[in-house]
Amino acid sequence: MARRRAQHTLRAEGFLVWAARRGHSRELEVSFRGKSEPERMDEGAHWDLLQQCLHDEELPLDVRAAGSLVLMFGQHLSHIVALTTEHLGEADGLLTLRLDDTPIRLPGPLAALLQRLIAERPRYEGSANAPSTWLFPGTRPGAHRSTGPLARALAKHGIRLRSSRTTALIQLAQDMPPAVLAPLLGMHVATVQQWRRRCGSDWTAYLQARRRALEAGRESTTR
Repeated sequence: MARRRAQHTLRAEGFLVWAARRGHSRELEVSFRGKSEPERMDEGAHWDLLQQCLHDEELPLDVRAAGSLVLMFGQHLSHIVALTTEHLGEADGLLTLRLDDTPIRLPGPLAALLQRLIAERPRYEGSANAPSTWLFPGTRPGAHRSTGPLARALAKHGIRLRSSRTTALIQLAQDMPPAVLAPLLGMHVATVQQWRRRCGSDWTAYLQARRRALEAGRESTTR
């Protein structure tokens, strides 16, 4: 339906341009309706939801794990359900998660949560069914969890995907430059730059602090 509306819009636009150029219509002025800013939640509420996902034993385990990944890394649910055990690794004794090419070292509560999620996954009996590697296996052997039921489960516990993801990405954009953040989240640098503009961060201080830290590190190694 959306694609059909877009096609009709393009055809109407082409006709109006053609008619105006050939003098078949009066001069038209069409107002542009810009995109609305994405919905964002209060940072305190965002933090409380994240802490609830990480520590509240009364929440379902899949809701806690998926909610933590949305609230902490701003990931689409379609990306989350497609994660497998191969996306997990280890570095310096810490569990890592690879959302793109660059592994992310996970904080202890989230690492423990994902390890528990793997240990408590449903196991299907039968020689024809190989062990699932999905972090969020579906009801059918070999398939991952569908996004629809998981999204409804998250909403039931107060985790609204759009505002949760928006708030997470804005907070991350405030902490890291686009060139650093993009390969961590599996996003294009231009997309991360849009989030940077939304939060209005100035990276001059960040880059200067990072340069000083690198210089201090070089000096300590030469002593």
